Amino acid sequence: MTDKCKHGRRMCAECVFVSDVGKRAYGIVRGYVAFIPQDQLKRSWVAIRLSDGGHDGVLYESKRDAVRHQLDEFLCVYFSYRNAPSGFASPKDAQLWLDFNRAAYDAGFRLPDPDATSGGPDLIMPLPNEDFAAQVRKLN
Repeated sequence: MTDKCKHGRRMCAECVFVSDVGKRAYGIVRGYVAFIPQDQLKRSWVAIRLSDGGHDGVLYESKRDAVRHQLDEFLCVYFSYRNAPSGFASPKDAQLWLDFNRAAYDAGFRLPDPDATSGGPDLIMPLPNEDFAAQVRKLN
């Protein structure tokens, strides 16, 4: 997302455009919620491709497993159901999450680590619109 919104920001929670990539990621994450028991889902990870919002069709038991099974771990972002057992609240939330992680990668963050026991660090995305916009400005 390179265009600026009506507020002059690169990324804005109010003005975000939900692309097919965001909609696909939302559908994948929410699809597992419908078909996988909650106790199993709470320990699961999904590797979502940044390019098209798709995934490899596998629900992983750890972030490390998810990272290790990708051809290039930096082409994906990793969603955990641990803190979000019902997945994304909306396609807009999925799009914001993808955009936030893209901005972090573009800023030089290297989150996945196949050699780390945890699979690498995770970013905590700020929730209020003001905090979100401020964090993204810092990444740019």
